[in-house]
Amino acid sequence: MKTSTNLSTALALTGITKTYPGVRALDDVSVSVAPGRVHAILGENGAGKSTLVGIAAGSVVPDSGTIGLAGQQFGRMRPSEARELGLAIVYQTPALAPALTVLDAVMLLLPESKRPPRRSAASWLTEHFTALGLSIDPRALVSALSLREAHLVEIAAALASEPSVLVLDEPTEALGPEETRWLFRMLGELLERGVAVVYITHRIPEVIEIASDLTVLRDGRVVGRGDVADYSEDAIVELIVGRSLETTFPPKLDGGVDAPVALAVESLSGEGFDDISLVARRGEILGVAGVEGNGQREFLRSLGGHGSSSGIVALEGVPLSLRSPRAAKRAGVVYLPGDRLGEAMFGKMSIRENVVAASLHEAMPVGVVERRREYSMTRSAIQGLAVKTPHLEVPVTALSGGSQQKVLLARARLGDLRVLLVEDPTQGVDAGARVEIYAFLRELAADGVVVVVLSTDAVELEGLCDRVAVFSRGQLQAMLDGDAVTERAITGAAVLSTTHTRSTQVIEGTPKRRRNAILAESQAMVLVGLTVVLAAATTLVAPAFVSPLNLGQLLAGAAVIILVGLAQLLVVITGGIDLSIGSVVALATVVISFFGQGGPAYFALGVLLALLAGLVVGSVNGLLVTRLGLPPVIATLVTSIAIVGAAQVLRPAPGGSATGDIMTAIGTTIGGVPLVLVIALAIAGTLWWVIQRTTLGRGLRAAGSDPVKANRMGVVVPRMRFLAAVAAGVLAAIAGLILYTRTGIGDPNTGQALTLTSVTAIVIAGASIFGGSGSAIAVAAAGLLLQSITNSLSYLGLSLSWQYWVQGVFVILAALIPIIARAHRARSAAPPGGSS
Repeated sequence: MKTSTNLSTALALTGITKTYPGVRALDDVSVSVAPGRVHAILGENGAGKSTLVGIAAGSVVPDSGTIGLAGQQFGRMRPSEARELGLAIVYQTPALAPALTVLDAVMLLLPESKRPPRRSAASWLTEHFTALGLSIDPRALVSALSLREAHLVEIAAALASEPSVLVLDEPTEALGPEETRWLFRMLGELLERGVAVVYITHRIPEVIEIASDLTVLRDGRVVGRGDVADYSEDAIVELIVGRSLETTFPPKLDGGVDAPVALAVESLSGEGFDDISLVARRGEILGVAGVEGNGQREFLRSLGGHGSSSGIVALEGVPLSLRSPRAAKRAGVVYLPGDRLGEAMFGKMSIRENVVAASLHEAMPVGVVERRREYSMTRSAIQGLAVKTPHLEVPVTALSGGSQQKVLLARARLGDLRVLLVEDPTQGVDAGARVEIYAFLRELAADGVVVVVLSTDAVELEGLCDRVAVFSRGQLQAMLDGDAVTERAITGAAVLSTTHTRSTQVIEGTPKRRRNAILAESQAMVLVGLTVVLAAATTLVAPAFVSPLNLGQLLAGAAVIILVGLAQLLVVITGGIDLSIGSVVALATVVISFFGQGGPAYFALGVLLALLAGLVVGSVNGLLVTRLGLPPVIATLVTSIAIVGAAQVLRPAPGGSATGDIMTAIGTTIGGVPLVLVIALAIAGTLWWVIQRTTLGRGLRAAGSDPVKANRMGVVVPRMRFLAAVAAGVLAAIAGLILYTRTGIGDPNTGQALTLTSVTAIVIAGASIFGGSGSAIAVAAAGLLLQSITNSLSYLGLSLSWQYWVQGVFVILAALIPIIARAHRARSAAPPGGSS
């Protein structure tokens, strides 16, 4: 496979430097990749490999240096530019926005020049998958794919782009043996066509098999480069490691092999790991190692009660129930995650509150705070840990990384601690604090606590641990003991692994079809059905409900709700929320009210000014979010207050009624249906088409689904959010114009409740409030239902309190339908197996 052609450069990265706060990820790195050859980029976790290829692909902006691609030089690139110039990339974590379908994701990943027409895209992708031997349904949601299938989809998209440079970042981590052989066959065909391949991996046997050239990074610098043929496997490992023990560690356990077994794990399987069996002996520290993403973290979390697993875990011969963190804590098992502030600590709370947080029953046995008891417990817990603080009421965020870790260890110390699971115990910790933490862990082990340490630092594992379990692709690759626990052996066991993930066959199989249990359009039908049921029930009690006059008013009112719902939908799809919608509606009614007494041309001018006001407000919202970085809820709250003030200055009191001719003209009906509703439905249909059927719509959904992945897919996330904010402002202004046709006056206080109504509409329409999904058709149906509820309750003669109750029941019922459907889908897709 090591095909050679002329050695002209296909990709040149020259003098690349990239610095993050406190970390120099890359320092003057240069790499040249020749066409028709595989260039391996190697290094330990954190060496800078993924940052380097992110810069080449345009998803990361370098501080300095140049990128040479397709005969051109760039200081920085955008992902879409890199793709158009022939660079395709497959990331270690697939860059596929979860809310998109496989088809939409592939279309976004392709260069624009390579995208097939929309009408034939589905058949084209099916044929492409078939030609590659893949059995993946193009209509499936990305969120429904396994990690393996997501990798295969991204690889297929890269191949479809007909690249001149293909970058593969850990491409075989999630693949089985058949899939890996399939990938290597595809690479062989690309090399014969002169494609340059950049191959990032920890798998040295794969490098020996397929690569021609290599570059080794360590701590962001190039420490070796050359022809792969000039290096043995051991020499490559030596280049990757290239350092010696730098920290003093406490003495290890003497006679550990003969110590009795304390913790026994038998055939434990879960998400990311499979059939793990190992033991931890009394008095020892057991290390857990492996290249990042090989299941070791999931294994440790499972032991701590986080995540479903099957198998047997026994402590001192007694099986443990680890169905939840609480169950694990009752059994004496404590898990300390590596993300201290994000997952384990209460940042704004004091040292005292953080230490006793997991032992509240002991700290306050009668349910009332007892400060004296808490201080006593905290002082006892931190004794010997040298937490640097003037007093125990200091917020934990004010402490150094080392002292924060010590507070976590102190928390674990309280109670009946029998097993301590520690993830990255010295991450972000200075050298002095490291020595103290190592000594504390060794003391715990000597006192009979089973200590299991997961670390990405092989030096740390060598110096601290008595034995080390090395994971590879979700399985136990090696168990190192005694003198075999060395940095070289730990790294070598991980990167020299030839094991493969145990996988369900995806190549050459029957197409696997996944569909949503309930589609957004199905939700629309459900909402229409509820509306019909409500209308029928109301008509039985009050026949006047279906009178032409009432139906006209109902449908015109629904048009307003539909438009504000659509405005909110656009913002929510991109991951935000707009609290200014109701205020924009009020402002539009005020602006147009100054033009209601003139002729048609004068009134048309008012319409344009009202729309311009919505455009300006939307633009301000978009700039505050994308340029200044304000959270959408804050940005739109600020503009909402400002808009209300401006409207009240323009119209201190309601006024500005329209002439009869204008009211008649704008109250036109088509077949008994108000023209304003026809306009609202037309807008809803157009937005549905844009969101579901266009590149812009894919970008909007991708931006809200996962901004990081969307950026890697070539979506300019700030642009999507800005466009959504502007469109929302314009739609809210149109809603204000329609509201004016119903009232005939400008009122700065009208429409304020429509902000909450807009949120209600998208919720019952089944849109995700976390972004990425939603149907304009379902929002239109939701607007019709909400207005029908309001209208029918007055005909039923219910009191105001009953109106709220009935409206709430209908809203909850409509909102629960997609939630129940998703839960049913999750249960149906869940693999068999129980918890340990």
